[in-house]
Amino acid sequence: MSEPPSTPARRDPSALDWPARHGLAGVLLAELRARARRRRRRLALACALGVIFGGLFWSSPSLPVRREQPPGRLAVTAPERRTLPDGSVVDLRDGTALIVDFSGPLRRVTLTSGEAHFSVAKDSTRPFVVTAAGVDVRAVGTAFSVQITPAAVAVLVTEGRIAVDSPQSAPGSPPAHVDAGHLAVVETALAVAPIPVVTAMPPVGIAERLAWRIPRLEFSATPLGEVIAQLNGHSRVRLSLRDDSLAHLRISGIVRADNADALVRLLVANYEVVADRLAEDEIVLRRR
Repeated sequence: MSEPPSTPARRDPSALDWPARHGLAGVLLAELRARARRRRRRLALACALGVIFGGLFWSSPSLPVRREQPPGRLAVTAPERRTLPDGSVVDLRDGTALIVDFSGPLRRVTLTSGEAHFSVAKDSTRPFVVTAAGVDVRAVGTAFSVQITPAAVAVLVTEGRIAVDSPQSAPGSPPAHVDAGHLAVVETALAVAPIPVVTAMPPVGIAERLAWRIPRLEFSATPLGEVIAQLNGHSRVRLSLRDDSLAHLRISGIVRADNADALVRLLVANYEVVADRLAEDEIVLRRR
């Protein structure tokens, strides 16, 4: 008995069936080989770049890249301070210009622009005279500031007593004497002879007018520990850290070097820091 003819085994359809029936299999295989070669060349180039640039374009997720923190910047800015030949000290606000002449019987300083604060060395034999826009400010041993503007000259006395005189005043008129805690203003732009107007100044008003003399701390990405160390050298209120890790917290801002409370407000508002005031002059900082 003869066996029935065997049935050809079924073959899964291939992507080459259609091109084979139409005589295009060779063309398709050649295109696939060309694509494979292009992929290998791109992979080899990527690997080469990875080696040349030290993993700039690729890094393993299991090996995180460590980035060095840039160094923080901390600067203390303060007005220019000069010591004059007699030992007097003058602080100059930005944009201030003056001329010093101690060659005659007077110690004379001419303020041509801006504002300056003078701490005068005592010498009763040689009065100290500051001239600004025709106004003379005479002192022996005292402290005061002189500000010159296009319309007036303002003299603020912080220590001792000075005399304010203007050559344009009426002949024979005595100079105005100004004691510590008072402000004298001479309106030089007036058509009539200027007369000094003297008013008492409260301590808060004096502090505001002379705030430009206080150094400022300017810091950018600076560790908090460095900022506190610098501020504690200028401020009456001392800051300390309860959490040592806060010393490495990088902060940025600008505050007056004597104003610890301003720094505390900056930290509480922006850096999740809590401030505990233990005394009027002591504040401890901790993490929130």
